[in-house]
Amino acid sequence: ILFSQSASVFTFTKMYMLKSTMAYLLAVYFLLIVTYARAQSFGQAELVHEWHMLDFDWPSDADQNASITNKSYVPERNLVVGIKVYNDDVYLTVPRWFWPSGHPVTLAKVITVNNQTKLRPYPSWTYQKQDDCKYFQFVMSMEIDPNTGLMYVIDTGRVGNVLNLCPAKLYVFDLNTDKMVDYYEFSNDVLNRTKNFLNDIVLDYVDGKVRFAYMSDANDSRLIIYDFQARSAHYLKDPSMNIVKNESIISFNGKDYDYILSTVNGLGMSPDFKYLYYCSISSYSLYQVPTATLRNVSLTETTGIRRVGRKVSQTGAMNFGARHLYYGALGLNAVYFWDSEKDMADQKVGMDKVTLNTQTQLVRNDSTMQFPD
Repeated sequence: ILFSQSASVFTFTKMYMLKSTMAYLLAVYFLLIVTYARAQSFGQAELVHEWHMLDFDWPSDADQNASITNKSYVPERNLVVGIKVYNDDVYLTVPRWFWPSGHPVTLAKVITVNNQTKLRPYPSWTYQKQDDCKYFQFVMSMEIDPNTGLMYVIDTGRVGNVLNLCPAKLYVFDLNTDKMVDYYEFSNDVLNRTKNFLNDIVLDYVDGKVRFAYMSDANDSRLIIYDFQARSAHYLKDPSMNIVKNESIISFNGKDYDYILSTVNGLGMSPDFKYLYYCSISSYSLYQVPTATLRNVSLTETTGIRRVGRKVSQTGAMNFGARHLYYGALGLNAVYFWDSEKDMADQKVGMDKVTLNTQTQLVRNDSTMQFPD
């Protein structure tokens, strides 16, 4: 996951050590990569946090032991996916993926207790209640507005891809007070209660304020658009959001995996908020769609969708910084970036016509950066 600010880009790259199946988590690492807009630094990464098993900030040892005994906490089933930063605080998502139980926490904040780094349920233990539709069920991703400290959290409402417990939801929390300030429940025709996979979210600003949220549904191959002012949601669907035949096989250190079937996944917003970029994991292609198309609820055609080019590898997550589009190169155990400004200058075209060409490796590690997302 890439977190960017205007002056610099702070990139937290999570890495899973894999054994036979990517669902089996042996270790989770977090690297902080600091790069500057005018002085790009290559190949340097600093280890920030490391766990062999995720360690939560339990109310008591008795609570932890009871959860292990009744299987509501199965340590090896918990893995980190989403990472965001606000005022030096790190927030993580721990999706209730693959299994219907064993994940006590799905959104957390990194804290230090007695010189030990732990995950504190955010905003509280109460919000982690499985089977209660007022609270989180499966949080995959979130986004933070650095201007206001508001965190936008997406919840699929499903657990383990088999328990269709609740409707999909969008929560908004004020990180300055740790209070929920907004909430929206998606209708079934926009996000299907029994098969949606809300994967990523980006924010679109109008007059300096968040007006729209764009989300990817990696199961139904569609983009979800939410208008905060109108308090309404709609979706956009296009063949470019689908799985591409023969591009779903990803190689990790020489071993091929062909079961990572995912449609539209990673999202990136251009710095001027004129274009949304997206890709499917099961595809090498990068696409662009004007935000003017997404904002228009009455539009019946996918106006302006354009293939920008072919990435060096399949990608899960991406993020547009002040100048560059950063993305994980899954098959290369690396993070790359696209210098769109250079390509526009070389090709003498604008953002609406530029072709993806200049792709540069930012950092790579074949042992600690498997599945950089």
